[in-house]
Amino acid sequence: MESLLYFFIVILAIALLAALLFFTMRRPASRESDAAGDYAAGLNYLVSGETNLALEKLKSTVRKDTDNIDAYIKIGDILRENGKVDQAIKVHRDLTARTSLSLADQLLILRSLEADFEQKQAYDSALKVLEKIYELKKDDIWAREKELQIHEARHDWEKAEVVYRKLSKQKNKPDSKKLAYYRVEIGRQCMKNGKSKEAREAFRQAMKVDSSFYPAYMELSENYINEDRPNDALEILKKFAQANPDEAAKAFDKIKELLFTIGEFGEIENVYSQVIASSPENWEAYLALAEIREKKGEMDGAINLCQQILQKNPDSKKAREHLVRFYHRQGNDRLAVEQALAIFNAEK
Repeated sequence: MESLLYFFIVILAIALLAALLFFTMRRPASRESDAAGDYAAGLNYLVSGETNLALEKLKSTVRKDTDNIDAYIKIGDILRENGKVDQAIKVHRDLTARTSLSLADQLLILRSLEADFEQKQAYDSALKVLEKIYELKKDDIWAREKELQIHEARHDWEKAEVVYRKLSKQKNKPDSKKLAYYRVEIGRQCMKNGKSKEAREAFRQAMKVDSSFYPAYMELSENYINEDRPNDALEILKKFAQANPDEAAKAFDKIKELLFTIGEFGEIENVYSQVIASSPENWEAYLALAEIREKKGEMDGAINLCQQILQKNPDSKKAREHLVRFYHRQGNDRLAVEQALAIFNAEK
């Protein structure tokens, strides 16, 4: 009898142990399944733009599954987007203290943390985060682009130029205009700080980097004007027109102003003629020369220039508008009306 009682006790104990093991092992699986469901729901809400609901589901996810790194990252990202930058920084910074993170997760966390600091305009902190990214992945292009953006935002053009050279080398896509732009900005800062000579050197360097970058010529010309050197200013703009006849119209107004200042306004005709010779389809040069001829009373010459434009570019509205005025001044209203009608019909 006692042995039978002992047998039932053993069987009961085994049954209880089996039940305990079953429920112990089943609960985490259920909990993990619930976390996965919340995570999926959170991602769906994010896709649909319902960030508040997404945040609620993602928080539920990490309560059930503390190893879901992506859910934590997205929680911080949502907080940042909602203007709660300090909270976002705390979430992302806490993640960096974890051990056994994969390289991919470390990079994702640091990128989000950099975005937090950048939104807060805590640029020094953002740059330190980028340094950590470089430690993990040397020459990371994403980090390099962010570093460039930060230096530009701070108007630190010297550093921006250095970073851009590295970036363009990595991408094998150098842009001379971008490099010339940095040199011009450096020159402008020198001007603000009263370093006129250093500014001129920066502008000349920009011209060497990209001989078609007009702001470099313009700024150097202005520098000479400020130094009461109009002849030097004029030569710089002439140099631009000669080197870039297709874009010479950018400098026409300033050239005219300088020629008037030094009492050599008649020289402007030679400038326009040289541009036309180098760039036969620079219509702005034709029209500018035609206006000079008009001022001198040489109406036939002015009309001839506009007709030359229409022979190659019959759709030129500006040429026809000039002809309306020229023919009227010449007393040939019939031809003036013909040109006006041509403009009217073209606009129908």
